[in-house]
Order: sequence, then structure tokens, then C-alpha cells
Amino acid sequence: MNKKVLSLSLAGLILASANANAFYVGAGVGSSKAKFDGSSFDKDTAFSLSAGMSIPLPLIPIRGEVELFNLKSSDDSVTGKITGAAANAYVGLPLLPIVKPYVGMGLAYSQLKGDGEKSDWQVVPQYMLGLDLSLPLIPVAGGIEYRYMDTKFDGKDFGNDGVKTKVHTVMMKGRFHF
Repeated sequence: MNKKVLSLSLAGLILASANANAFYVGAGVGSSKAKFDGSSFDKDTAFSLSAGMSIPLPLIPIRGEVELFNLKSSDDSVTGKITGAAANAYVGLPLLPIVKPYVGMGLAYSQLKGDGEKSDWQVVPQYMLGLDLSLPLIPVAGGIEYRYMDTKFDGKDFGNDGVKTKVHTVMMKGRFHF
């Protein structure tokens, strides 16, 4: 079993490195709106930094990346902020050579901070839908992404029940392939 996994991993790396634009770095900026324990907060800023690898399969492009992110949402007196690092995987849906919709899922190691309180660090799932725009032979891609998180953050500052959190984020993202 281990030889098969190693062989498949090596084949994937060879396939990806055969493409001149396999590796990338990226950034995103946008807006995030959250509900903490049912209380709706106003929109605030969101940003991310990422590094990843594309595997350009002929019909279904796949990407994997690691990402650092900061999602804020606030009301009149409190700002809630979710920070963390994530491992994300994306699957492209081929439609046109320039416009490429995708779906993604990630596991984030994140923490909720707000009003001087903070949760424990924990693993949180996140789900993404997006649309990439890229031109052939140009190493830059851009697009728009919607991200959703629905989880409960636990920690001594938030009591025994924790804080039920739903976060909706829309970001403009860009990637430079090298």
C-alpha cells in the first residue's frame, strides 16, 4: 500500500513539474460577514495569502494550497476575528479555456478572537465556490471566491457552550504562477 501511495505521489509531482506554471503564490482581499451565536455582525475586511500547486489534468484541473487568512466582522462595540492557516483543495469545472469555475474544501486550524476573549485553536472545515479568469501563456490568474464556514469555537473564555459561528466571505483573488 505504501509503495502505491508513494508511486502515485511521485507521478503527480512529475506531472505537475512538467507544467511550467505548476507552482503559484496568491493573495485575496474582500469582505466577510459573520453571525456569532445568532447575532449578525456588519461586513468587514477579509484577506488571505497562499502558496500552492496546480495539476493541469486535461479535463479537470486540480489545485492544492496552504493559506493564511484573517476574516473580520464587527458591530458597534465588538470586532470578531477568525485567523488561521488552512490546507485547501480545489477542483475545476471545465467550461471555457478562459473562465474556469471551481469548488473547493479546506481544513483550517483557526482561532476566534473578539472583545478581549479568544477561543482554543481548532480544526474548522471551510467550503469554497469560485470563478477563475486566466489567459493562456500569461502566468497570472484572478477571480472571485465565496467561502463559507459553519462551526462552534470552544474555549474557556466562551463558557461551556462555546460560540456558534457562521461566516460568509467574498474575496477577489489573484495568483502568480511560476
